[in-house]
Amino acid sequence: MTTAPTTQVPRRREEERWTEREEEDALFRQLRLTVRQTLGPAADAPQEPANAWRSLTEVGAWEFALPIEADGLDLGQAVLAMVCEETGAALHPVPLLGTLIACDLLTTAPGGVDRHAQLLAGIRDGAVPVAVSGRLPGPDGTTPSGLVRTVDEGRSAISGIAGPFSAGVEPGALLLFMDAEHTAGGVGAAPGPSVALLPLPAPGVTIRRLPDHGGGPCAAAEFAAAPLPEGSVLLEGEAARTALCRIGPQVAVYQAALLTGLTAAALTAVVARIRERRQFGQALIKHQSPRLRVAGLLARLDAVRWAVGDAARDLDAGRLTSGEAAGLTALAAETALDVTRDAVHLHGAAGLARDAVVAACYRRVAWEALRCGRPTALWQTTARMP
Repeated sequence: MTTAPTTQVPRRREEERWTEREEEDALFRQLRLTVRQTLGPAADAPQEPANAWRSLTEVGAWEFALPIEADGLDLGQAVLAMVCEETGAALHPVPLLGTLIACDLLTTAPGGVDRHAQLLAGIRDGAVPVAVSGRLPGPDGTTPSGLVRTVDEGRSAISGIAGPFSAGVEPGALLLFMDAEHTAGGVGAAPGPSVALLPLPAPGVTIRRLPDHGGGPCAAAEFAAAPLPEGSVLLEGEAARTALCRIGPQVAVYQAALLTGLTAAALTAVVARIRERRQFGQALIKHQSPRLRVAGLLARLDAVRWAVGDAARDLDAGRLTSGEAAGLTALAAETALDVTRDAVHLHGAAGLARDAVVAACYRRVAWEALRCGRPTALWQTTARMP
């Protein structure tokens, strides 16, 4: 009997990426464990938001995002997405996304690290939390509506209301994405979107606290023709449009990771609940119906978590498209809304209590899931863009 000769089949690109990821897993898992232990669990004895912010600073979360020339570590998008997920899983209402986006924009805007060295030092030390008021930039780079920058004789002012945003820590600055509008005598600003970083407190700006129904402290910002200080506009016109198209997929990955963490926190509470709760003489986990229901929810969570991890690595490699980012955000938002709603049902009446973890997750997801746009609109973006 003769044996057919074997031929060496070249390994495909996907397999190479999988092998590379497996080799990095040990270090990545250790870093995740360090961040998780620093932030603490969502249940039992959660930290105060101010302590959580201090913990993020001590673990070096801002150095993860900053480039080497800004005294950072530049660990890549996969690590930043992991930090967002763990922060969401610990239910900390802190302005994490705004600070990470600000680190990117301040180091890539005209003047770069040299021009914004003092502000970057404040962010690195945890002294300047940066919040994005209202909607985040879309995965396709669209400017959130709600804020308008008016330019009259070279002077800029902002009008509008934007919110909500997490306000467990008092923001030291607001990152603003605006549409520019000229009056009759307006000069000095390029047409199109604008990006500005406004230090707080500022004249004409009111931070209004919104009722906390259990999802954590949140607030909205009101701008009554608030003047923009000189040098606060980071980008405008075509430069702002280009930057928004670049950071749009990045913001989508961060927000999807945060929603994944909130979903994981709700499911962790559900699993603990059905293990402890007894019915007909045995634990709920022994009954087939709740077991199968929870298994389905866990499968959906795993699917989103893997999608976020792959998207973050594609972002590092420069191959994540706007359409893919929009689909990722839509998937994470729909999953978070569905899973947290089912988690409340599985808890029964206890899930309606204001201090219950699942109730906090449900209420937080209700507005976080819409910060990049409604899932239906995001799926439409995925369909029409590559």
